[in-house]
Amino acid sequence: MRGFHIDMNIAQFKRPYLEQWLRKIAELGYDTVIWEVENNVRWRTVPECAAPDAFPPEEFRQIVDLARSLGLESIPILQTLAHCEYVLKHPRYKHLSEHGDEVVQYCPLHPGLRPFLQGWMDEYLDVFGAINVFHVGGDESWWLGSCPRCKEYARQHSLGELYVQHVNAILQYLIDRKIRPALWADMVLSHPHIADLIPRQTIMFDWMYDIYRGSGKVWVWGDLKMCDRHQIPPNRYHFYRRHLFPDGDEPGREPETFYTADFLNDKGFAVVTCPGASHFGDNVFMGRTHLHMVNTYDSWRKGMELDGSVLTSWSVHLHPWELQLPTIELGPWMERHPDGTLIEYQREFTINHFGLEDNRFWRALGLLSKSILFSTMLTLGHDKTARDVPPAFAIELLNKLHAEGRLTAELENARGRLVEYQAALGLLSQITASATRGGEMLKHYVLAARNLIHRAEVAIHLIARFQGNTEGDAKELLDRLADLRSETESMYEPSQRSARRARIITWLYAPFEHALKDLASSTNPPC
Repeated sequence: MRGFHIDMNIAQFKRPYLEQWLRKIAELGYDTVIWEVENNVRWRTVPECAAPDAFPPEEFRQIVDLARSLGLESIPILQTLAHCEYVLKHPRYKHLSEHGDEVVQYCPLHPGLRPFLQGWMDEYLDVFGAINVFHVGGDESWWLGSCPRCKEYARQHSLGELYVQHVNAILQYLIDRKIRPALWADMVLSHPHIADLIPRQTIMFDWMYDIYRGSGKVWVWGDLKMCDRHQIPPNRYHFYRRHLFPDGDEPGREPETFYTADFLNDKGFAVVTCPGASHFGDNVFMGRTHLHMVNTYDSWRKGMELDGSVLTSWSVHLHPWELQLPTIELGPWMERHPDGTLIEYQREFTINHFGLEDNRFWRALGLLSKSILFSTMLTLGHDKTARDVPPAFAIELLNKLHAEGRLTAELENARGRLVEYQAALGLLSQITASATRGGEMLKHYVLAARNLIHRAEVAIHLIARFQGNTEGDAKELLDRLADLRSETESMYEPSQRSARRARIITWLYAPFEHALKDLASSTNPPC
């Protein structure tokens, strides 16, 4: 499998844009599309959940038909346990929630859940037509055992068995229909004793976006942390020892980065490795390109030894596919150059796209990869619930950082990143002047650099203002904000439907725009 993951949790792509990218990924060499459509189809099962610009089922079926005609196999994802925010935030479905007012996870023991999900799966099959694989999600179900009913079940059995009794019923529903199920692997790896209980027809999607060879560290599910060999908890060390250290665990040996894939493979599952082109911690204007590339390079190579790879692209982090292209093109390039190095790929990328052989482009992307206050989804206040962010969010965050004594560190970070962002813009300007092609692509990167420069200056101004100082002109920052907001909305116009484009722009700019106006009108520092 050479798959590309289309995430519509936040993005609501226009049909021409989707069709353009389907053609592009097919030309690159992808053979599978993983469709995480969520509320961007008007499902009969959950009519209240449809996004304002959601596709009618018959129109989305035409898009799936185009993918099929391009040689792309379609695999739908329906989240069947966690990541169901777009459903549970509606009062009609609140009774299905595992954790009171939380909207992130279904209760796996609720008697109404299984028929609800199975009926919805049937509707998916109506839209997607004849498919070979159906992905049931199942990842990050960290609220297991929260409600009294589930807590008692877990006490008598285990959290892992609570998980598997629900998931197995969903998997079997597909198996009975001659459809192969797929599952994100993290919860099985967090409770590895349940691996023997999962049907072997299941394809395991083994994801982790921060790992790469040479770091000396591995990710440990269940403990949710990156560890060197001396930090691996003893119970995990002994359970996974054969896969962590296949050649022996004597001093000097580093643990195997992809030990989880080997474990699942030895258990008899088909295993697909899943790197990321966008994930948690990225700036909203520009991802951490080098991290994504080294993760994809190593993860994809592991997948080539097993059953394939799927490149994930999580739209909650907002920066568009155009700014993920270096990672998107990497996996298919490796299929054509199985012995190729990342340096060789980078050289070929800049020659093909810009007619240039130097590394200024990669240096610029590195300088834009580091985050500051108000440059990530968490510090802008938006998340997968797609709810409105309170107007005073930025002010409240500044108050919180002040109370925790962290404002000075944030100020110094913003000053340091500002210098780097400005240097990146200088490099991109040089590249634009000397490139023989790729001007439209470079415009996206230049706009990202300008947005990050402005964001750093805003962070410096707001923090200084909070500390009773003046650094920067609020009016000038607001004037530039209006220009950048307009340009960024124009950038999103070809890809995003109008209602969601307006929301994205609000998430990107409104919280600190409100803070700038609020502090500019105040004569006294807030603290």
